[in-house]
Amino acid sequence: MANILVIDDDKSILRLLEFTIRRAGHNMIPCTDSVQGLAQAEAQKPDLIVADVMMPNMTGYEFCRQARSKSSLEDTPIIIFSARFQPVDKQTALEAGATDYLPKTTSPDQLIRRINELVAHTAKPAATRGVVGLFSLRGGSGVTSLAVNIAIVLARGHGKPTALVDLARLGGHAALMLGVRPTSNIAQALASTQAELTPEVIKPYLMSHNSGVYLLASSHVYGQELLLTDGRLAQLVAILKAGFAFTVLDTPCFWEPDFAPTLQQFDKIGLVLTPDMPSIQSTVIALRSLAQLGVTEDKIALVVNQIMPQGALPLETIQKAIKRPLAASIPYDPDMVKAINSGQPLVLSNPDSGGATAIAGLANTLLS
Repeated sequence: MANILVIDDDKSILRLLEFTIRRAGHNMIPCTDSVQGLAQAEAQKPDLIVADVMMPNMTGYEFCRQARSKSSLEDTPIIIFSARFQPVDKQTALEAGATDYLPKTTSPDQLIRRINELVAHTAKPAATRGVVGLFSLRGGSGVTSLAVNIAIVLARGHGKPTALVDLARLGGHAALMLGVRPTSNIAQALASTQAELTPEVIKPYLMSHNSGVYLLASSHVYGQELLLTDGRLAQLVAILKAGFAFTVLDTPCFWEPDFAPTLQQFDKIGLVLTPDMPSIQSTVIALRSLAQLGVTEDKIALVVNQIMPQGALPLETIQKAIKRPLAASIPYDPDMVKAINSGQPLVLSNPDSGGATAIAGLANTLLS
């Protein structure tokens, strides 16, 4: 989730851009005055700035010149977004220090695509290796769909095989969302030997997917449930961490104290919540529980997953209630349900959608 400062004295344009930017999974900081906007930019250091040209007190061109004179803003991408569309207008903007110039006839999708390109270009590079766990204390938050899509983003984006582990006790859905039928599962892998776990022991239980993801599926057989208290889970994660560039773990809603050694293998935990009061309450409890299990705050990234089209609490309300910054917001995407039902993950079936774009950004955020 990037922080986008938008400066435009037309409030109807601000409302339109706020809807567009938030739907793409970013946070927008609105401002109707260019002088005030410059002060906000210095104070808040946004990831990108969108500014109009014709504004009172200071034009967009002058805003660019002054912004580039500030050391804290000299590299911040600035898009001039104007109703003027003559070639001389673009030339003037670029000479003043703008990164790009887009007319207001530009479609919302084109604007978001350019914002994402510029934000990705200036973002911190993702790590070359890492273990990420996705977790929510409340079921139905979309943890599995995020885990599956993030694993694919990492595998395809870095060209490196990525392990995806479904840690559901019984009947996990990661295989279903990938459109595959597993012939083995993680519980069988752990029970396959009385000796020490090795990569050779684990390898036959990993199912390859054409995206570059290797799935260790959940058991679907009663009597073969996975127990998070199994002491060899930490060893399993360590083996995957050594053998794969990235490992993504889809974790269940409840962790027992005996799971703490496995948690220590995680480089990052994406704590997922939905924008409603019960989920906020569960997240506060989860944060306390993670602290008791020895997980430090720097390992936790809060992710708001908008699973419903309407009625969501504002991000500002959520952040105020939890008293922690949000790492990402995934917008509601109607194509997500279609992707789940078809076994074609969203980042493969509709990679340009708002949800897929936000998930790709989240993948890099978790490992940056």
